[in-house]
Amino acid sequence: MTPVEQDDILAEARSARYQKDTSIFSQEEEAHSFFLLLNGHIRVVRTTPDGEQVIARYIAEGELFGIAPAIGRTTYPANAVAAVDCVALAWPTRMWKAFAERYPSFSVNTYATVGQRLQETQQRVVEMSTEQVE
Repeated sequence: MTPVEQDDILAEARSARYQKDTSIFSQEEEAHSFFLLLNGHIRVVRTTPDGEQVIARYIAEGELFGIAPAIGRTTYPANAVAAVDCVALAWPTRMWKAFAERYPSFSVNTYATVGQRLQETQQRVVEMSTEQVE
C-alpha cells in the first residue's frame, strides 16, 4: 500500500490495549470489529458444543484477526483472548467492504492470510491423521 493509503486506513483505526487473559471477542458474537495486532500475542480458542475449549491458533504481532467478513461471516468463529498484554488497532466491521473496494492490496493480502491459515489447518489435520500414537 502507498503511504497515503496507509494514512487513510490508519485514520479510521482506534487503538486498544488488552490486559493478559482479557477477552477481545467471543465465539458467535456479532463481528463488530476487525483488528491488527501491534504488540503481544492473541490466543484463538474454539469452544465445542460439549463446552470443551481448543486452542485453534496464536496470532502474532503484525497479523490481522477478527476478520470474519473475509470468510463470509457476520459473527466471530472463535474466542480471542490476550495471551499477554497486547496493543491492537481496531476498525468497525462496516469499514471492511470500503477498504476492500478502495485498496485492492488490502483484499489481496487479507485473502492471502486466510489462505495461509487454511493451509496450516490442513497441515495439522494431516499430521493428526498420520502421526503414530504410542
